[in-house]
Amino acid sequence: MSFHGPEDSAKLRDALETRLERSESPVEEEALKTQMAAFDKFFGQKIDASYKIEIQFGPNRSTWKPFGGMMSIFLSGTQMHGGGDEKVYICPDDSCRGIVHPQDRFGGSVVCRKCNMTWPETKLVGELFFVLTPQHWAEVIEKWFMVLESKADIYLKYHRLDIRVHAEIEQEKQKGGEFLNKARNARGMHIYPLKNIIKDTSHGANLRERFLAFVRA
Repeated sequence: MSFHGPEDSAKLRDALETRLERSESPVEEEALKTQMAAFDKFFGQKIDASYKIEIQFGPNRSTWKPFGGMMSIFLSGTQMHGGGDEKVYICPDDSCRGIVHPQDRFGGSVVCRKCNMTWPETKLVGELFFVLTPQHWAEVIEKWFMVLESKADIYLKYHRLDIRVHAEIEQEKQKGGEFLNKARNARGMHIYPLKNIIKDTSHGANLRERFLAFVRA
């Protein structure tokens, strides 16, 4: 399983430490120490996402052409691949598109918290289907990330016939044994954790551009 986004916190911490060791300016040293303290505080805090946006792509994923995929939303649990996570649904009213939680269900009906309308369960939207370019996929991810109050991990699941998945497996074959087993078990999924998203954007990165890079990875 791949973790996308600059998660290499150890490398970033080492870089700050190296700069501090080489610094000959008391002012710069003080600034670096402040950065390192803030860095350590940030990574010492546990950031848990409330939701999981999961998108499954078809076999024809491209870096520039439109390709199909399906999006689902879960309340974040402790397991991967949706196991242990609870599915949430989307209000069928196109002008609302509020999130319907499991506790919003009453018998065969549900109440949307956003529009306060009551709907039969059969009207709820469980999945959204799109055929989009990578740029438009990034827009969709950004839109729903904001709908979820910026509290979601992003999961991308790739079709096993995706050429890039096979390329990764072929590279891992050269390492053999343990590495190959890990690759077989983990192939076809990338994750952009909320913690990484917060770190990237706090450093000035554009949210949609980060999502675009993630989709193209």
